[in-house]
Amino acid sequence: MDPFPRQASVTPERASNLEIADSTRNNYSGQGDGFQQMKKESSCDESSDIAQDTVRVTSWQRSSFKQVYNTVAEITVEPSNSEEPDVKDFFRVLRNHRLQSKLVYVLTVVAIVAISHFVLTVKWILPYFYTITTPILLVLRLILYWKMKYQYFLLDFCYFANTYWYIYLWLAPQHELMFVVGYAVANGPLIWALLVFRNSLVFHSLDKVTSLYIHLLPTLLSFVIRWYPEETSEHWYKPFPRYEVGYSFFWLVLIPFVFVLAHQVLYIVLVNCILRPNDEYLTMYRYLTAKESSFIFRMCNIFGPRFRIQLYVAWGLSLVLIMLLFNPVWYNFFIPHCVVVSVSIIIAIYNGATYYLDVFSIERMSRHRNGNHESASSGANIAYNNTQEKVLYGALVNSDLKDGVQDANKSSN
Repeated sequence: MDPFPRQASVTPERASNLEIADSTRNNYSGQGDGFQQMKKESSCDESSDIAQDTVRVTSWQRSSFKQVYNTVAEITVEPSNSEEPDVKDFFRVLRNHRLQSKLVYVLTVVAIVAISHFVLTVKWILPYFYTITTPILLVLRLILYWKMKYQYFLLDFCYFANTYWYIYLWLAPQHELMFVVGYAVANGPLIWALLVFRNSLVFHSLDKVTSLYIHLLPTLLSFVIRWYPEETSEHWYKPFPRYEVGYSFFWLVLIPFVFVLAHQVLYIVLVNCILRPNDEYLTMYRYLTAKESSFIFRMCNIFGPRFRIQLYVAWGLSLVLIMLLFNPVWYNFFIPHCVVVSVSIIIAIYNGATYYLDVFSIERMSRHRNGNHESASSGANIAYNNTQEKVLYGALVNSDLKDGVQDANKSSN
């Protein structure tokens, strides 16, 4: 379960670029401190010295932005000389990345509109939509994660659960108890993992959209099949029967927990005993316990490193059991089920909004600062140049682009 930090290796060329980018970032932070200082100075006697303060602030901005611009321009001006292949690779990857992000953005918006229409109106299309899109997204993720050496994430439970749903839809849609187990898994570990791992609706990111998809779509499928079985099976090859299990702890909690436990045992045997990946591969355990200051690491390290993995498994299974205990409520009451699905979607949207605001916070603060000095004659040009520099810097330090440049360098060599 996903949005994982990218940990690409650093080549000498990329190290040089990162040093320049870091110096650029320091310039930005210095600008912020300097601006606050100038703002305090100019506010001491605002009624009498406003003209002098405006000239002083404008002069400081011009000199600082010029320094930043020269630094960024040294590494972002597209070369006319063939002796600079690294910079050309950067711009080629940048153009490809922009196009890919635009396409993902458009497809994400279209998919959101379509899924909303399917869930609310033409429910019978949703199983077909899931059948077509799931293999495509998982194949793309396999290719992407294999290149980054993240492929062991594809053995996590969320992919196991999506495979279960795929088998149920095409091999046993009429099997009532198989649906109940799938329902419990979708509205237990999957939907709660969306909250635990802070899945985000980031329209242009294929990685984040895929993570949200694999945690949310089985829940939406379980919703329409549970409450609208006739409409959902209208054009399906076999009907989805309505099956009432009441408050069955056995089928809504115990059997799904055994299902999760079986996956955990299989995962430990396969990854920890047979495959035993070396340190350059990232797994869920390594990702969650990477920071020794994190809450998860401290909980797993209560009895020292010897029992760290055992505690990791124990805490994970305990959390899953707590998630499953709510299933009798979701399964038997329509309104609570609507609420939990809606709240999960809203949280994913909020996480996406937080992502966008964090990414563009520097640019937003820059526009705010420039807006306070519109009386300066060169304010418009400064704001424009500042925005352009922020965009170039953001593109330079973007991990996707750096990985792409590295791949381009390898292919050219």
